[in-house]
Amino acid sequence: MTFVFHRPLRLGLAFWFGTLAMAPALSPTLALADATDGAGTEAPVDVAPDAVAILDPGEIKKTLDDLTIYGRYVDGENWIEYHLPDGRTAYWEKGCTYPGKWWLEHGQVCYAYPNYHNNAANCFILYRRPNGEIQFVAIADAGFAYLASFSLKTAVGNDAALPIGSLSPCVGT
Repeated sequence: MTFVFHRPLRLGLAFWFGTLAMAPALSPTLALADATDGAGTEAPVDVAPDAVAILDPGEIKKTLDDLTIYGRYVDGENWIEYHLPDGRTAYWEKGCTYPGKWWLEHGQVCYAYPNYHNNAANCFILYRRPNGEIQFVAIADAGFAYLASFSLKTAVGNDAALPIGSLSPCVGT
C-alpha cells in the first residue's frame, strides 16, 4: 500500500512530530527541576548568582513564619505581606490589604486571596541570598522559571500592622 501525502499535510505532520519531540524540554516539571535541583543546573536568569533555592518545607516554613516582607515586583510595584504561622496572611499592594492564606506545595510556597485574582493560587520557589534578601521565582504557563519579585527588607512579626482576617473592601484584578 502506498500513501501519497500532499505538501501541506507533510509539512503539518513534520511540525506536529517536531513539537512532540520537543515536549519534554518544554514541560513545567523540567523547568522547575532545572531551576531548583542544585546539581549544577542554572537558576533562572534573573535570580541573583548568590541566591540559593529553599526547597525543604521545614526551611520554607521557618523562613516565612511570623515574617513581614516588604517587597517589589520586577515591574517596580511595591508590596507588603505578613505571614502568620497558622497559614493566614495579609497582603498589601496599591493601598489595599487583602487577607488570604499561604501553604507549602511541592517545594514551593503558595498564596491565595478570596477577593484578589479570583482566589487563584500563586506558587513560588523561594531563593535566599547571603544578605537575607528573599527572591520569589514563578513558573510560567509556558514552563520557564522567572523572577517575579524580591524582598527589600524583612521584619519579624506584623511590622506593618496589616489588618488580619476581615475581607478587604478593595477588589483586586
